[in-house]
Amino acid sequence: MIAEAIDTAITLGWAFLVWLVLVSLAAALALHAVIVIVCWTVRALWRGLEGPSWARNRLRARLFARRTRPDYEEAA
Repeated sequence: MIAEAIDTAITLGWAFLVWLVLVSLAAALALHAVIVIVCWTVRALWRGLEGPSWARNRLRARLFARRTRPDYEEAA
């Protein structure tokens, strides 16, 4: 009877260890996927903000034109 209890405890221990390893692998895979998605999103947003400043709004376009074009005149 005690031998069966010990055998059951060992079997349950191995099952718990396998379950723990599989859950840890799944969690690590999910964490890596989230990290990749966040990095990809941040990089895409960062690249969207790159480029000439005048491409973002009208004020910057006017300032850029004043600074770089000597013949620039604003419309009334």
